[in-house]
Amino acid sequence: MKYNEISVLINPHITSDQLWDFYVRNDICEVGFGKEIAVKPLKHSSLIIGAFQDDKLVGIARAMFDGLSAAVMEFCLDLELQGDNLKYSNGSLIEKDDFGIGQKIGKMLISELRKMGATFIDTYIVENCEEKFYKSLGFGENTGHLVYCIDERPYV
Repeated sequence: MKYNEISVLINPHITSDQLWDFYVRNDICEVGFGKEIAVKPLKHSSLIIGAFQDDKLVGIARAMFDGLSAAVMEFCLDLELQGDNLKYSNGSLIEKDDFGIGQKIGKMLISELRKMGATFIDTYIVENCEEKFYKSLGFGENTGHLVYCIDERPYV
């Protein structure tokens, strides 16, 4: 993959096939939903940042925004762009960013959310795996807060 030929775009047109191929190629858990369900967020996200090599989707970040606060719903990077010796080898985790494409996507995502008016941006990360990457974008632990959820995903 030629890393200097990757374009990062704001709210690009991403086809269902491009997203599905990206998920399958990078062992991303949304595959467990099947294609029809897994591609629904393309129609319902407030902001999408996509990274492409030609027509091939190689990275995606999505966020929801309510006018004040934003939540990063997805941040995935092609395994080939993360580098070697990954612990999990799952594109939905950003273990490494050897070529800086994740940084480019992340900085653009945060910049666009701020332009939209976001004063609070949160995200969920995998402990002992993604801290370094997200700290490099300016995220920090929201100490004193607990995360509660209802998790009915078929792949958990």
